[in-house]
Amino acid sequence: MFEEGTILKQRYGEENVFDLSLGNPIMEPPAEFHQELRNLAEHPLPGMHRYMENAGYAETRAAVAKQLSLETGFNFTMNDIIMTCGAAGALNVVLKTILNPGDEVIIFAPYFAEYINYVDNHGGVARILPAGEQFTINLGVLEPTIAARTKAVIINSPNNPTGIVYSEDSLHQLGEMLHKKEAQYETQIFLISDETYRRIIYDGLKYPSILQHHPRSIIATSHSKDLSLPGERIGYI
Repeated sequence: MFEEGTILKQRYGEENVFDLSLGNPIMEPPAEFHQELRNLAEHPLPGMHRYMENAGYAETRAAVAKQLSLETGFNFTMNDIIMTCGAAGALNVVLKTILNPGDEVIIFAPYFAEYINYVDNHGGVARILPAGEQFTINLGVLEPTIAARTKAVIINSPNNPTGIVYSEDSLHQLGEMLHKKEAQYETQIFLISDETYRRIIYDGLKYPSILQHHPRSIIATSHSKDLSLPGERIGYI
């Protein structure tokens, strides 16, 4: 991906090429991050270089749970959190867990291009739907698309690449529709929310949580954008 961008910039000029495929922050991480790395290098924790639990360090998961509880108003514990190799790893873990061959995953365009590969990795079939006006959730095309093999809907808010933040009302309507379709087909449909840009919001917008709108909601996120740490691959479910 990055190599292709370099080639195109050489061919057409750097000022004429804009990479909207993914966010690769040019800002440096906070000073506190560098200081903590120095502290760990000078005063390593016992066993910090050994294998860890598959879900991640217990104290890390507990810290994430505490922060999420403050942000969302829901009571999370460390048992609700799984640390992953970035948001990409989080999405792959989720899809591997819930998909059987031939299960369908609905994605709204425009979308992060790798979603298609993630679904395909685990035997799923991606169904791409157009967004509504102003890139909102298009409930009109979603309803007839949901079928007996629909296993999940992936949303990304704030969206890459449009930046749209889905409103509380649109998420409520989405949750109601999923509940209706679950009853119709006697299935479970997961709502997967890629929230990598959750903490990068402007104009005083409020970020609504999906958790109060659908009981089978899963959040996949990372600190690649908000802390400018894409190379460290710090993500969680």
